[in-house]
Amino acid sequence: MLKSYILKNWKVLFNIQWIGFSIFNVLTVIYYWNKTAHIYFNRSLEIINIQSLFSLIMTWLFASFTVVILVYPFLFLMQIYFIRQEKGGVRKLFLLFVLYLLAFISVFSLYTINSSHAIKTITLSL
Repeated sequence: MLKSYILKNWKVLFNIQWIGFSIFNVLTVIYYWNKTAHIYFNRSLEIINIQSLFSLIMTWLFASFTVVILVYPFLFLMQIYFIRQEKGGVRKLFLLFVLYLLAFISVFSLYTINSSHAIKTITLSL
């Protein structure tokens, strides 16, 4: 049943995965270089402006893609097993693998945002 679903909807599944990973990776790059929005990351929405809304969206994407990073290898292995005979499938699977690796790096770069921009206290010793 799962095999027939994957084979029947292979192009739709590929497009969903390709678009999802690409959008997440592009938004992560934009957000990572937008230093002013980092103060709102993974915090409640107190001030409503574009930076805080963008941070809220990135927080939700971070949470959802953390789950995707953990679950996706199993789905990807099933696709490899079922699509290995498909014409042009190897190139598409390689593209999905590269996008998955970029998403993996993106999740961990977002994970480091709060710790890298935390307020550091200085203690003076007398």
